[in-house]
Amino acid sequence: MGRWKRMGIFDKKRIIVVCFFVFFCQMIFSQSQKFRGYPQKDADILSGFSCPPKGYGNVPFYWWNGDSLNRERMKEQLEILSESATDGFAVSYIHLDPKVDVENMKDGYGLFGKTESGRPKIFSEDWWNTWSWFAKECASKNIGLGLDDYTVGWIGNGYYSDELQEMAKFRGYQGELNIQSVTVKGGTTFTYDIPDKFLTAVVWPGKTDLTKYISGDKLLWEVPCDNSYKVYIISTKENHLLHPDIGKEYVRVYFDRFERRMSDAVPDGMNYFFQDELSYHIKMGSWAEDFRDEFEKRKGYDITLYLPALKEFIGDITPKIRLDYCDVLMDLAEERYFRPIYDWHVSRGLIYGSDNLRRGKDPLAYVDYFRANSWYTAPGNDAPSTGSSFLQTKVSSSITHLYERQRTWLEAFHSMGWGSSASWLTKQMDHHFMAGGNLVCMHGLYYSTHGGWWEWAPPCFHFRMPYWPHMKRWLEYTERLSYLMSQGTHVCDIALMYPTESLQAYPEANTKITFDQAMKLSNAGLDYDFMDYRSLQKAKVADGCLHVAGEKYKILILANMKALHYASMEKVLEFYRAGGIVIATVELPKASTRIGENDPVMDA
Repeated sequence: MGRWKRMGIFDKKRIIVVCFFVFFCQMIFSQSQKFRGYPQKDADILSGFSCPPKGYGNVPFYWWNGDSLNRERMKEQLEILSESATDGFAVSYIHLDPKVDVENMKDGYGLFGKTESGRPKIFSEDWWNTWSWFAKECASKNIGLGLDDYTVGWIGNGYYSDELQEMAKFRGYQGELNIQSVTVKGGTTFTYDIPDKFLTAVVWPGKTDLTKYISGDKLLWEVPCDNSYKVYIISTKENHLLHPDIGKEYVRVYFDRFERRMSDAVPDGMNYFFQDELSYHIKMGSWAEDFRDEFEKRKGYDITLYLPALKEFIGDITPKIRLDYCDVLMDLAEERYFRPIYDWHVSRGLIYGSDNLRRGKDPLAYVDYFRANSWYTAPGNDAPSTGSSFLQTKVSSSITHLYERQRTWLEAFHSMGWGSSASWLTKQMDHHFMAGGNLVCMHGLYYSTHGGWWEWAPPCFHFRMPYWPHMKRWLEYTERLSYLMSQGTHVCDIALMYPTESLQAYPEANTKITFDQAMKLSNAGLDYDFMDYRSLQKAKVADGCLHVAGEKYKILILANMKALHYASMEKVLEFYRAGGIVIATVELPKASTRIGENDPVMDA
């Protein structure tokens, strides 16, 4: 204290300035991964293209299998990769083969196989220590580190997804419908033992509530003589996927643990988590204990007696029930699961990517693929070997555009073998850049090839390749294009309706017509976005265009859209009357959420 008193005013001021400068620098660097790779609407394109900011380089899958993790070796690989246009890693783990590794999977496994857990085993104390150390090393090189949940996120593989199922609050939660049907003849007596977790019993046609004919655990109903009927006995069974706390707890047992374990490496080192082949199996028939109340609050009627429509066609009202049900189901899935995870990432300014099952070609994946995949800051998909994922990438980029997400993740070129060449890679990469991909994730970066024999969906595109010195320059090329294709706002003239509504109302509907139409547009050199019904409904009509998320569509194509939400139909009509161009091919919509089929308003 005495020494401080003996200092002059100038010395004191200098110390204060230096301390403030150090504190300011710490604040800057403590947010170095925050908003990394987030594009700008008004960027200085030329300077950014010449020298892209961090966040637009390669973010490969870094496979930590094949050998024990050695810090010296990891540090050496990091040094090599930091000298290329590589901005992050999504660490990945392979799965075992159910046909080969029979003994290891005799007690069951998730999705395609049990995780090959590496050495040290993933999520062990030794692994966490290695992870935290490597995160700091990455931070020192200005590189982000995240985990790809491929295999470890699959329910049945024994990690955090299974941990959730074992929580007391989730055990016994009634989250799935069991709809049994029995055909009964007129003039007979129908008896049935009421099952556990009984919800309701109803007869169609007629929507006759049979619960009043239940005494004790028996249903006894005298069937009218005039007709044959179907009796539906509906009960529930255990499933926790729509529990109100599912997303909050998922964040706690997964993402929050990384934040705690990485500690002071978080600001500079944590980024690029990746959702891979999502094991969140909601479907027609998913339920929640409060679904009935939530549905009535949102749709204005009790769905209980209409639930047989989820299983079979019960009359003209069937499409309406299915569309309304799916809409509420997705509302709950978004609010309870997807949104809490998305909010965790976006509040920290992080990139959160995805490649989920069916990859956009099945609109019913996760009940509504478009909505489910809108909850990532970088919606995306993989691109296989020597084939094309142009349409899949087009779906992903359309989600990015319409939901104003940050990037479109392209998981690039697994399983094409070691014969990969730079000319072929360039052709493939440009092909998918044209479809809207703008975050490059080279699928193969191997920690080890285990003496040259070990491999997973080869090749490794990085320092193991003889053309690595040239590959480094090629990655700079993809970095510049990633930057360029990410800035500003995408604009095109054509919106092609994504056929979610048709399939929800009529699961047998033919989606090939929509995707064939998309390829015809692409082959003609015409740009377009797939548009989902929520984006259509929130669009504003002005100047003969549909305005939504910065887009201005002059043309709307309905390719074999057999059903629409009534609000969607009203927006289509408003757009047409304002001078917009509406093109409908094959079947016109024949049902909506107004009254279903045979609606004079729809047919007018």
